[in-house]
Amino acid sequence: MTAAVASPSRDDLMTAEREETKFLLPLGSVALMMDELDQELPSHRFTGEDANSLPDPHHFVTTVYFDTATRAQYHAAVTHVDRNVKVRGKEYYDVHPSLAEVATDPSALLHYQPWLWFELKRREGKKTFKQRVRLPKREVPQFFRRSMAPSALDSAARVAEPDEVTSGRSLALFEQFCRELEEPLIASCIVNYRRLSWQSDDGALRVTLDLNLAFWKPLAELWTLEEPLTPSVLGAPSARLDRAVLEVKSRGEPPAWLERALGRTAAAPSRFSKFVAASRAVYGDA
Repeated sequence: MTAAVASPSRDDLMTAEREETKFLLPLGSVALMMDELDQELPSHRFTGEDANSLPDPHHFVTTVYFDTATRAQYHAAVTHVDRNVKVRGKEYYDVHPSLAEVATDPSALLHYQPWLWFELKRREGKKTFKQRVRLPKREVPQFFRRSMAPSALDSAARVAEPDEVTSGRSLALFEQFCRELEEPLIASCIVNYRRLSWQSDDGALRVTLDLNLAFWKPLAELWTLEEPLTPSVLGAPSARLDRAVLEVKSRGEPPAWLERALGRTAAAPSRFSKFVAASRAVYGDA
């Protein structure tokens, strides 16, 4: 099994610890909020390994959330809004509408890598902490199999590059969390959305805007698909969100200009959770 962990860089300066506040934004205010952010913050684009260098991409995220058969993670997230743990796998892909007129194959409009970034995300009040592990999609069932021996994780950690010193620790935390559960984790629900990002040069402030959120039940062939998990592949969604989700991720107090922009766009502070919303869309509130 091949696993890797992101090395610290400008792209993930804020992963270890940050304050995170969410807002639900009326769709009619999206353009105004984008104008406000464009004036004050640089647009952020991933520049790490296998980054997309083509111009004007539309960035999309498909997140697979994991839960137990009795939905223990969902109930914990609902009961303890400010103190919970989520396990999710994120797949990133880009769409290039500007190439539509010259592309001879629809796949040419997509930029995609066949792996997921798995995250163990802990929330304590307004602060969040993440551990990330990159894993090829086909190896996900083995990764979450409860019969996985510690030696298997040791082997996976050794595959990582020598400078990725956190790999063994991250894998061990995943193993520990899974073993502490009374039931195995399985793919529970899926969220897809378009993401726009802005980030200060020092990484102290990051703002993301998520559009066109929709929720799905996992496909039976989820881990064997060769193509990215786009809405056309996932099929008809269980539900859609009628607002945009704005997240402010900061170290320290947000600037005054952002507070004014939030007021002008009627952005409402919210404890919105993509995982909770997707779970309810797929399974109801039981």
